[in-house]
Amino acid sequence: MELSQSTVHRGLDVRMKVGGMEALDLIGVLTLAAAMNLFHVPTLLTLTIPTLVLITLYFGKRNKPDGFLIHLLRYYLTPGHFSAGEPTQNGENLYLKIYEK
Repeated sequence: MELSQSTVHRGLDVRMKVGGMEALDLIGVLTLAAAMNLFHVPTLLTLTIPTLVLITLYFGKRNKPDGFLIHLLRYYLTPGHFSAGEPTQNGENLYLKIYEK
């Protein structure tokens, strides 16, 4: 009896990138430009500031994992502290089983 086999695609967890930037970063920069245009900011500033933000994001996020800014913002906006040795706020405990060979 043979095992059933199926192909597994390697890129299922890869985020979509456009020009080396994550799609969420590009949407944020375009939203900034649209908001500046909506509030009648001069054209030179409307083009310059999003371009500077885009360049800063491109070089600032080099060699960082996907979703770095979202995790960084979530870390700084979450109150309290994180500890590996204390139980969670709900009092949940993790029970682990160690299997040895």
